Amino acid sequence: MINLTFPQNEDFTKAPVFEIEKALNRVHNKKELLERVIEIFVKSLDEKKDIIENELDNENWETLGTIAHSIKGSSWTIGAQQLGNIAYQMEKTAAKKDLDLFRQLFQVFQTAMKEFRDMDKTM
Repeated sequence: MINLTFPQNEDFTKAPVFEIEKALNRVHNKKELLERVIEIFVKSLDEKKDIIENELDNENWETLGTIAHSIKGSSWTIGAQQLGNIAYQMEKTAAKKDLDLFRQLFQVFQTAMKEFRDMDKTM
């Protein structure tokens, strides 16, 4: 059995914004492919952010948890550790149906999205 560990609440924003080596490894060091994957990833984040905004008003916890889970997986896969860690906390918070904490995490998530989008991903 594989033993996985996940970030704790107090350290989820201390992770690297982007681990380029990990991302390049995932695409077998094909830089053009990684650039395209990042483009798709960012577009997907924007779409998922919009869904969260809509579903948060309705307190649709199942959808919020599913979207957070999806963001977590795609973020960790591409090397966007910080976004993945925040999404992990959002997923846990959706399961608890904690509206105030989810809103706070969503604000942190949006800031991390901007930081990811704005950072130099020079390969």
